[in-house]
Amino acid sequence: MKRVHSTTWCNIVASLRCRLRVLRVCGGALVVFSAFPPLSLQTVEARVLTGDELERIATIRTSFTRLLMEIAQVAKRPDLSDAENECVNSVFRELMQTSEELGSYEYLITIETELTDVGDDASMKGVLKFAVDKALDVLETERKRLGDVSEQCPRNSPSAGKAQQAIRFVVGTVGILKSIQPRL
Repeated sequence: MKRVHSTTWCNIVASLRCRLRVLRVCGGALVVFSAFPPLSLQTVEARVLTGDELERIATIRTSFTRLLMEIAQVAKRPDLSDAENECVNSVFRELMQTSEELGSYEYLITIETELTDVGDDASMKGVLKFAVDKALDVLETERKRLGDVSEQCPRNSPSAGKAQQAIRFVVGTVGILKSIQPRL
């Protein structure tokens, strides 16, 4: 029996494709480029954040992309029940919504690497503190929403596993941002 994906799933995938440019390379592997250029620690001269902090922030994007790709793969499984399929779709929608909400804060957090003429570190710290604080608020809300979605997923199923993986991603991202928060 061939599974027909819902219009919602098609819209979600279309949204992901618009947000990320996906290119196929040798061996069928996927290379995903985000809307923002990746941080290159050899060329970055940040004044407020350390190279280690910038590196940890850069891992968030990589982990997020990997998680979305894994969820998309699970959603393609023909053996998923309707309840599992709805759960996977809900997790994916929640993550995409959060991605949209966090986009401007991500830009503000990483903008320091692009600014070279601003001599006022206090102002930059203020911008970074604002962005980190707002991102943490969004992530806390997302953790709660994903918890609600997870409770609706069938127990011990691939969809429930992905919901829990999404929650762990959010918690890990909160940890990264909270680790830099005291310096701001």
